[in-house]
Amino acid sequence: MKIYFLSSLPCALTLNGAYFGLTDRFERFADIALTDRIFVQFSPQNALPNGFFLTEDIRFHSPEGVEVYLLKDGIAVYARDFTPIDFALKTHAQKRFDSLLVTLFTQGATQLSIESEHGFFVQTLPAAFSQAQIGFFCELIFIHTQNALAIFTQTGDMLFHEQILDFNVENDELFVRIPLSDSLGRVAECTYSLSEDACARTACVLKQARERANVCPDGLLCFAFFESVLIGGDYAQFLSEQLQSRAQEILQFLGEFLWVVPTDKENECGLVRKIGERLFSLDYYTVEIQDGKITDIKN
Repeated sequence: MKIYFLSSLPCALTLNGAYFGLTDRFERFADIALTDRIFVQFSPQNALPNGFFLTEDIRFHSPEGVEVYLLKDGIAVYARDFTPIDFALKTHAQKRFDSLLVTLFTQGATQLSIESEHGFFVQTLPAAFSQAQIGFFCELIFIHTQNALAIFTQTGDMLFHEQILDFNVENDELFVRIPLSDSLGRVAECTYSLSEDACARTACVLKQARERANVCPDGLLCFAFFESVLIGGDYAQFLSEQLQSRAQEILQFLGEFLWVVPTDKENECGLVRKIGERLFSLDYYTVEIQDGKITDIKN
C-alpha cells in the first residue's frame, strides 16, 4: 500500500530506525504493508520527535499529533503537532483595559491569558500569533497580525479566527476582507455584528479579482466548481442549462466537505470529509465538460 508522508515542519523521517529522507508539506511515499507494523518517526530540528507504529488501526484511529487521510490509492499521514524543546516563558505583549488584563506569551506553545472579573482563562494560539497585537473593541479581545485575526470574549471563548487581508471596526460592526484559497482569486468581504459575547456574520459578498467573473481558466473548471460549492459562491455558473435546473439536487449529492483537492486529472477532484478525530477521507468526483460547461458529475 502507498503511504504518503508529510509534516508541518521539515523533518528527518525514519522507518524502523532507518533514514528514509526529509519531509515537509510536499508528500513523499513508500509502499508499505500495514501488517509489518513499521515504526515511523518524524524528527524536526527544534522540537521533540513524533513517532508511532503504522498498523491497520491507522484506518480508524489517528496517532496523537498526526492527521490521517484515507485516499483511493493509499493513506497520507501528516505529522502536524510537535512538542517544543524550549519551555522558557517569554512574554510577547500585554495590555490592560479597566479590570481586564490580556497577555500574549510563549511557554512551549503560543498562548493567550485573560484575567478579568469573570476569572482566569488561557487559550493556545498558532505560533504565528507570537508577533500579534492586542486590541479591545465592543468589550471583545482582538488578537491580530498583518494577515490573521482572532477574537475572544472576556471568558476566553474564541468567536472568530481567520486569515485576513485587512479589517476595521465601526460602531458595533466588524468589516473584514478574507482571502479565499481558490483558483479564481476571490475575496470574501464580510460584515459581523459585535456584542460582548457574540460575533455574528450579517453580510458576505464575494469579489473576484479576474475581470471576467464568468470565465474560468482552462483546466481549472472542475476545481473552480467544487470550490464555489464549498465557499457558497455562484457554482451554477459552471453548469450546463440542464444541470442548472438541478442545482439543489447537486448540493445534496455532494454533501458536506471541508476542502477541495486537485488530482492529476483535470476533470477530477477529491472532496475531503472528516470521519473522526484527526481522521479524514477523500471522495473523488469527475465531471464531464462540453462547450465550457459541466454536463455531468459522477462519484
